[in-house]
Amino acid sequence: MENRSEILGRILRFAKPYRWYLVAALLSAVLSVSLGLYAPVLIGRGIDQILAPGQVYFDRLLPILIELIVVAVLAALFQWLMTLCTNLVTYKTVRDLRISAFNKIEEVPLSLIDSRSHGDIISRISYDIDTVNASLSSDLLQIAASVITVVGSFIMMVVISPVLVLVFVITIPMSILFTRYMTKKVRPLFHMRSVRLGELNGFVEEIITGQK
Repeated sequence: MENRSEILGRILRFAKPYRWYLVAALLSAVLSVSLGLYAPVLIGRGIDQILAPGQVYFDRLLPILIELIVVAVLAALFQWLMTLCTNLVTYKTVRDLRISAFNKIEEVPLSLIDSRSHGDIISRISYDIDTVNASLSSDLLQIAASVITVVGSFIMMVVISPVLVLVFVITIPMSILFTRYMTKKVRPLFHMRSVRLGELNGFVEEIITGQK
């Protein structure tokens, strides 16, 4: 656990100069998810204006439709802004990480490089950093949006129908337990994949490279 925390801390130190992009992405995520959760409320109000076929309060329905369109446009705009800020953070952080890794390789003794498989070193610079890139660009975005969605959904259910909270209380703990179980199963497989990829790159670099 300490090792994972240390690794996460190192990555966050690379992202620290671009923390304002993260703040903007988080605020955009809050606004986008909040507007997305507010849209069903407007849809419910619109449906309430339809009493029966041919009995529709169009004078009340039109403002609701306009508000719904505005909400949808703003939600899409904040979603785009969140993605943009996250991509900027990811690009700049991964760029600095690659530069730092390359500079580190130029500084270490040659004996250390010769004691390791060259393919494994290449794998760490390319594949491992690409994994960090994917985690920052997609996983971080999904985690933030999911947390905000869960909290917002809980608030909306309490306001609209407290009975739905019972469903929420049952399903969310089950989801958390299942996620923790799958994490324990999948994490060693990802580590094994990284090791095997390093061995494969080492084989390619040392055996196949240079042949016709």
